[in-house]
Amino acid sequence: MDNIEKKLYQDLNEDITIPEKCEEVIRESLKTKRKHYSLIKVVSTACASLMITAGVVYAGTKVAETIWKKPERVVGDLESSITEEEMKGIMSENEAKSKAEDLLKKFDYDEEKIETIKLEKDTFDSKISWIAETNSNISITFDAYDKEKEALYLFNGDCLRKNIENCHTTKEDAEKTARDLCEKFGYDLSEYDYVEVSANLENEKEAYIWYVNFYKEYDGLVDKFNSIDIAFVPEINEIYYFIVEEEKFENNPVEITEEQAKETALEAERKTGISYEVKNTEIELGIVEMNGGAYLRTTDYEQFCEQSKLNYPEEQYIEYLTEKRIRKAWKVMIEYDVPINETFNENFNNQDLGYIYYIDATTGEIIGGEEYNKPIISK
Repeated sequence: MDNIEKKLYQDLNEDITIPEKCEEVIRESLKTKRKHYSLIKVVSTACASLMITAGVVYAGTKVAETIWKKPERVVGDLESSITEEEMKGIMSENEAKSKAEDLLKKFDYDEEKIETIKLEKDTFDSKISWIAETNSNISITFDAYDKEKEALYLFNGDCLRKNIENCHTTKEDAEKTARDLCEKFGYDLSEYDYVEVSANLENEKEAYIWYVNFYKEYDGLVDKFNSIDIAFVPEINEIYYFIVEEEKFENNPVEITEEQAKETALEAERKTGISYEVKNTEIELGIVEMNGGAYLRTTDYEQFCEQSKLNYPEEQYIEYLTEKRIRKAWKVMIEYDVPINETFNENFNNQDLGYIYYIDATTGEIIGGEEYNKPIISK
């Protein structure tokens, strides 16, 4: 569970009415947290095989270096302790406290006093962060190594404990308020061209928390790994959370065609041995994060299915860890023709419904994937 999930669970306890939007975020996050993604290099000729061994693959008529490396297999949670090697280069506690104090002032929390500050290693992706908490349940999380990095997670835990149910606004004004808050706190939105606005309640007139996400765009593709996400209470304009995501996007060129990507995904999917007929494939270009999910799906489909079941033992869970790389890829959705009555069978596994493969737009390699999440549709 990462920092945002931990804080949401801590803030949204049994004594507080949980906003519908927060319920949705937590539910979807938990449902998709354990993705299984990966790779299968499809080599159609002996020549291509030789190129693979040399560290290159064909991308149309051009030759591109391979980027995929065999992932590391991990069983159970990742190690949470920080090694001596990992401690090298981490900013000191005094430096971290100073940065946290500067951030509190930046967000107009001048009177807040830091009560605790600690290092934490995420057991999902091994990311190491400093986490500072104040006397008023405000927490700030930031990278433990880079003092200049803008990425941060700020949470105002007391926000939901106030009488905020009568604080309302419109969707248009919510976006304007979020822009004003970014300007107030010193964040330039000139490079963030894509905006999503939503509320905590389906009836927007009754909503009292608004969520505004600003994303960068490249060639018309939304980059959700570089964003500014704000949740606030309208009228009083109090921040619930302010998140800055900052990841390196490689902006790799598109050299692989849709048809090549589709064939690569279908070839990989045959390794699962699923007996149903493919009824639909959809493909779109997107910006994705490399992961090991497709690797597990295509090398051990039985395990892939078993650990997707509710209450599967955490200590038996298998992850395949890859480099953290953000790239353009073709997202190829494969959907099976599953009779609706079979989905009610006790032994039916939802993984048989389909899958979405990530095919690198430059090299044509499978660099990950995500679980199929469409509603069940049957002829």
